[in-house]
Amino acid sequence: MLLSVAFTRKSNLLEPVIAALRARCPVFQNRVSGAARFKILPESSALAVPSAFVIPLDDAPEDPVAINSVRQIMKDSFAVIVAVSNRVDEKGQAGVLDIHAMRAEIWAALLGWSPSEDYSGVTYEGGNLLNLDRERLWYQFEFAAQLEIGPEDGWQEIELSQLPLIESFAIKLDCIDPVDQNRANPLDGRFEAVVVIPNTADPPA
Repeated sequence: MLLSVAFTRKSNLLEPVIAALRARCPVFQNRVSGAARFKILPESSALAVPSAFVIPLDDAPEDPVAINSVRQIMKDSFAVIVAVSNRVDEKGQAGVLDIHAMRAEIWAALLGWSPSEDYSGVTYEGGNLLNLDRERLWYQFEFAAQLEIGPEDGWQEIELSQLPLIESFAIKLDCIDPVDQNRANPLDGRFEAVVVIPNTADPPA
């Protein structure tokens, strides 16, 4: 018998962030994309600026809130790395002014916004300078949003879905005679009533 298991997956955080920045930050002129890490970005010499890149950062789960079930709140962090031109001023002063203007635009696009129904509103975690050369200035803005990890995300849900369907269950009633109630085992093993209840619910699709 083949068992069909339906997985409930939390939605991707980065894709809606990229879409939001493209739609709400005209300064980038749609030049917003994803990247796995910062190290590979400066190697792209043909990169047009200003540009933005969304990369994943750490996730930080809190302690479980239940003993016998998966239930945790997790902070999912990501960074928006921006690249601006630094040709006018090798010291980076002009680039820094551009960065502050972009920060206001990025804040307006993301802060308090929920990327999906799985996530809480986005919060700001801070920023820092990543790199500075004669061509570009790179700056990283860090953000986070919280989501709840539940039983549907783990093995417990899969294991339960593979259990056989209950077709019926029986209730057996062994009454205690008041004369025997003080005995070590007052039950006599004779069932005065047996009730069989069939399962009439439709099996899950």
